[in-house]
Amino acid sequence: MKQGKEKKSGPVIGLFFGSFNPIHNGHVGIARYLLEKKLCAEVWFVVSPCNPFKVDRFLLPETERFEIVKAAIKGIPGMKACDIEFSMPKPSYTVDTLRVLFDRYPGQQFALIIGGDNVLDFPKWKEHRWIEGHCDIFVYPRSGIITSVEGFTNMTFVDAPLFPLSATEIREMIRKGDDISSLVPSEALSLIWKLYSK
Repeated sequence: MKQGKEKKSGPVIGLFFGSFNPIHNGHVGIARYLLEKKLCAEVWFVVSPCNPFKVDRFLLPETERFEIVKAAIKGIPGMKACDIEFSMPKPSYTVDTLRVLFDRYPGQQFALIIGGDNVLDFPKWKEHRWIEGHCDIFVYPRSGIITSVEGFTNMTFVDAPLFPLSATEIREMIRKGDDISSLVPSEALSLIWKLYSK
């Protein structure tokens, strides 16, 4: 793995930022892969109130999405739901959240977990070079997207399981009344149906 200037030592906490609208088995599978491969000691699902690069009129309130995430990962060792961005200015920028986390947990080593679809846009992220200099970045595959991490400091492609559907497609299945029980964590199924069917 490439070494950045500001890397810290010790156990790595992976930060999986996302809308999680809703969280599904693909998200949990990626976190499980990183834990099993010992790339991360913990994975925190950082629920974003809104995405600076996306406008989603079907976005559930962040508190409801946070409750779904908590239900989905309840009892899974090494996984945690994080609502740190709820009290921060909107829109949420990753670099600002990282600075808060580094200040709150001095000496802790954090890594970002991003999808392959984010790599091309990464240079557009606010202060992306600061992020590269302070964190390892694990890139997981996205369906139909060929990803190269060449030229990016501390960015590593991980061969995590590829999930066939997106959260958008799962929401559409809910709208149609289709069975999603094999696509989302069973612990969160009833809550997902309740909140996305209203």
